[in-house]
Amino acid sequence: MIKIKRLSLIANLQPFLICLIASGALGGGYALPYQSAKALGLGNAVTAGVNDPSAVYSNPAALSEVEGNQILGGEQYINVVSSVKNSGRNSRNQHDDNFIPTLFANYHIPSTDVTLGLGLYTPFGLATTYKPSSFTRFGAVRSELKLFYITPALAWRPVRSLAIGGGFSLVHSSALFSRALFLGAGSEGKIRLTGKDNGYAYNLGMLFKPDEQWTFGLTYRGRVDLRYDTADVKVVNATGALETGRSKGTLIPLPPVISMGINWQINPDWDVEFVYDYTHWSEFKHLRANFTPTFLGGTLSGLFIEERWKDTHTFRFGSSYRLDPNWTARAGMVLDESPIPASTLGPSIPGADSLTFNAGLGYQWNNWKVDLGYAAIFYKKRSVNNNVLEANSASTLTPGRDQYSTFDNFVSVTVGYKF
Repeated sequence: MIKIKRLSLIANLQPFLICLIASGALGGGYALPYQSAKALGLGNAVTAGVNDPSAVYSNPAALSEVEGNQILGGEQYINVVSSVKNSGRNSRNQHDDNFIPTLFANYHIPSTDVTLGLGLYTPFGLATTYKPSSFTRFGAVRSELKLFYITPALAWRPVRSLAIGGGFSLVHSSALFSRALFLGAGSEGKIRLTGKDNGYAYNLGMLFKPDEQWTFGLTYRGRVDLRYDTADVKVVNATGALETGRSKGTLIPLPPVISMGINWQINPDWDVEFVYDYTHWSEFKHLRANFTPTFLGGTLSGLFIEERWKDTHTFRFGSSYRLDPNWTARAGMVLDESPIPASTLGPSIPGADSLTFNAGLGYQWNNWKVDLGYAAIFYKKRSVNNNVLEANSASTLTPGRDQYSTFDNFVSVTVGYKF
């Protein structure tokens, strides 16, 4: 491991390891909690009221509430508008368009109280790219995370008012990070890291419906350990010479998440739901990596950085109203916290507390249904004074405070068919 006196050279490698977990999972960043257009229109307030195959993700116990056997597929478009300002300069994220598909299905086993489900979805997956010449290059040039979940699930209704369920996920992940290195005396180099890992996850759900008006939902998503022990490392020194090696010893925990929801069916056409999410991000305390062999004449051998992220709270409210037998209108609102403290905020993950306004529309015709959802995500502007963008402790390109601004457009279209 590199000596403390050399830590300033590598301290800003932390965005690579952070990008592997995509901005605090479910709290003010690049997590993707919306897995259907209906959920998007409702602000993801669907822990208790979900009634389509996307319950595999939202609450597996609710698979018992799906009418018939269905398949649900869709496409999500996320437009990210983010930038960093410092001393009159502006560095904009150029990776602003992202497309993510989803697919869900369910099957009621005849003559039983058991329902099976299957989901293929991406709960994390955005990217940031900045110009290689930007002042943010010592914090990040390109950061990319791709995760893909394959989740079989099962729900069982032992009595009419109660259902329980669970799912088990195979999680495939890949990550990429590149940035500039300050090598002293005006010299610069580059570093690029790429890694892959397969992990496992589980989620549990409960649905309690004492009558036709009230439904209570509870879910628990377990911790996922991502271990990047075979990441490829490429370093270019000041002369342009290339060195290659491996990084190991990195464990990234995706924290447990508890979600509680209450759905009120006001009348046959109108329902509302309130959901509270708690994400245990305080498990993310530090980052560690070891490089083999060492780079730059032995001066770059690894890192150990304290992170100390905080637990987050998310409040969701959604409502839907059936306009006629075919059309349904939806709306929602979300208050979301960011787990990232000011001391570690960087351009790879420009996270902040956010306020989201959601809207959606659904159309059903015979066995077909089409849903459209939209969310406008307004992030709080953050002004921080840390060393994430600094070249080293003696020379910095970012005097004063770094100002982060982010806004997201989120659009989803899903098509479902009931067999």
